[in-house]
Amino acid sequence: MSQLYRATAPDGLIQHPLDSMTLIFQKSSGITHMVTDPVPAILEVMAKDAVTVDDIAGRLSASYDLAGGDDVKDIVAARLMELSSLGLVERV
Repeated sequence: MSQLYRATAPDGLIQHPLDSMTLIFQKSSGITHMVTDPVPAILEVMAKDAVTVDDIAGRLSASYDLAGGDDVKDIVAARLMELSSLGLVERV
């Protein structure tokens, strides 16, 4: 079975787009994170679901006309590891 990930509840985050970046204030820690694409899109497609890298890559591909399935999965996996270390995503 593939690793499942779940995003922090949306009501625990305040997101604000700022040019090419997005600021994400995490209420539980009081920390503001500065992120760029594809992080906001990943968090959006995760919604409240527990999802795998393949699920996220598929949802992003359906929404954004992406090519190169394995490249998308590699990018998503790398971002999920970073988001997990920041506490914005948890492994379940």
